[in-house]
Amino acid sequence: MSAGRLRTLLFKCHFFFFCVCVCLCVCMEEGGKEKKGGGGGGGEVHCEMPTSLMVGRCVTRPRLTLLAAAIAVSVVALAVDAAVSGVPVAEVAFAPYNNFGKAQVEESAADELSSKGSNEDDNFCFISHGCWGGKPPQKQGQKDVAALIAKLIEDGERLPERRDERIRFVLAAGDNFYPNGVRDVYDKRFFTTFERFYGGSREVQRVPWLLALGNHDHQGNWSAQVSYTYATRDPNSYIRRWSRISSNVTAVTGRWYMPHAYYAIKVSKDMVVIVIDTVLLHNCHERLHTCWDNGKQKWLVGHWLLHTYASVPYKVVVGHYPILSNGPHENFAWLQDWLIPLMRKSCASIYVHADNHYLQVSKQGFQYYANSGGGAGLGLHYPRRHKIWLLNESVFHSVQYGVMVHCKKGRNLTHRVLSRTGKVLFGFVSWESDDGATLEKCLADLTTGVDVVRSMEGEEYGLLLCFPLMILVLPLLLVLISIRRRHRILGRRRL
Repeated sequence: MSAGRLRTLLFKCHFFFFCVCVCLCVCMEEGGKEKKGGGGGGGEVHCEMPTSLMVGRCVTRPRLTLLAAAIAVSVVALAVDAAVSGVPVAEVAFAPYNNFGKAQVEESAADELSSKGSNEDDNFCFISHGCWGGKPPQKQGQKDVAALIAKLIEDGERLPERRDERIRFVLAAGDNFYPNGVRDVYDKRFFTTFERFYGGSREVQRVPWLLALGNHDHQGNWSAQVSYTYATRDPNSYIRRWSRISSNVTAVTGRWYMPHAYYAIKVSKDMVVIVIDTVLLHNCHERLHTCWDNGKQKWLVGHWLLHTYASVPYKVVVGHYPILSNGPHENFAWLQDWLIPLMRKSCASIYVHADNHYLQVSKQGFQYYANSGGGAGLGLHYPRRHKIWLLNESVFHSVQYGVMVHCKKGRNLTHRVLSRTGKVLFGFVSWESDDGATLEKCLADLTTGVDVVRSMEGEEYGLLLCFPLMILVLPLLLVLISIRRRHRILGRRRL
């Protein structure tokens, strides 16, 4: 379980516990001695004792029993929320490399890895594409791309000679739903555009999608795309709503993974994927007062790349907006000034993006910038119809639909650009020997002093977890003090 999720669960339990304590300490009866009202036969009860004594009289044995039960309920609520059976496929597949904190997830992950063999951790591939969320009925170009993705996954699982090219996950670089995103978490587009259209065999349904947000997604309810990550917790509610579309009982596969607008997840022992929300970054740059995260994303992404995952050899960054593309969409100067130096300093391997509807690769320094916008959700950006230029950093450009396949084999990270029919259009390798500085040297320079920073972070994190426990113990101490004071006062009265 992530630290943020753990803090949320602890807060819920502490709030519930606090409310119970308040209810227990509100004395509605037996609060004091009776006092007769003047001139009448009636009377009313007043509580004339001090506050501490009031609390003491309220804490009787039945109420202490109820208090203990409330504490037990709080703990059980925390355990139940932390052990939800319906979890995203990504959290099962990548549990060995991340601290998701779910025992049954880790057990399922162990079974998953054992079924795939020990070589799974060393050699694998992943697919990237973007601008893929076409509105039904989808056109032939998108049908071809979807069929290609399914074939790449199935071939890696079924063909012995392709075992080293198993597809571990799919990267989707934004514009997941044209033209205006989705309305809510139950929007049928989750089914018609994603679950059904990119469905297929059991092998296909076991491969998670790691998704980024695009500008078209921000035109709708982008938070619904985040919430859909955990749709497997209540799949029946989706099946009921989508019953008019399909009677498929596996309508929610759990492949969709977007736990936040921006996030980081390790996909192997030596690779991390960092997904950023470039649309939010742009909004924060243009209108800081409308920036809902107060610009935290920039700091957090930098912290991930330079500290948290500094020693991870292969860092893959995913966003929607381009940096070194040939247009027609603008390469924002603010994004270049921030991300290019960060990519270089953190020894990142590749930045995968979309926004432009074609396939293109650029290179600056040791880093590649791949425009994988051939998902065929909308039409292509042809040079004659759109303003397109050619950058010096561009090493490949092809105006057609397709995907990119990235493979880690041993210590090599290779990339292929495929047309929608599966033809190899271009290939390149990250951290080639002729790049000058090696990856090992870059990582050595980066990780200098990182251990000291991590030790400081560990101390801060430990204090952060201890603080909620202190809050939990404090009400108990107050109750015990009140009981002791009550007995002391009662003893004085007897004397």
